[in-house]
Amino acid sequence: MCNDPGLASLDRQMAAQFNSALSRANASERALLLRTRSDFLRYRDNCPSNACIAQTYRGRMREISDILAGRWTPQR
Repeated sequence: MCNDPGLASLDRQMAAQFNSALSRANASERALLLRTRSDFLRYRDNCPSNACIAQTYRGRMREISDILAGRWTPQR
């Protein structure tokens, strides 16, 4: 990621959003943010391309927003 400025930027954006969300979340939202983080990291680490990684970051940012808005549903 460090070699790709776009991915590095997405990583910083997502990290800032995640930390901000954790600070505002109630207990159940915080637990969900932490639980889904593991799934995100596992999926990201198995991406075969930078495009996949970028898409995974964008999806995670939507997921974080959805969790705080109360509209998140688990993927099947």
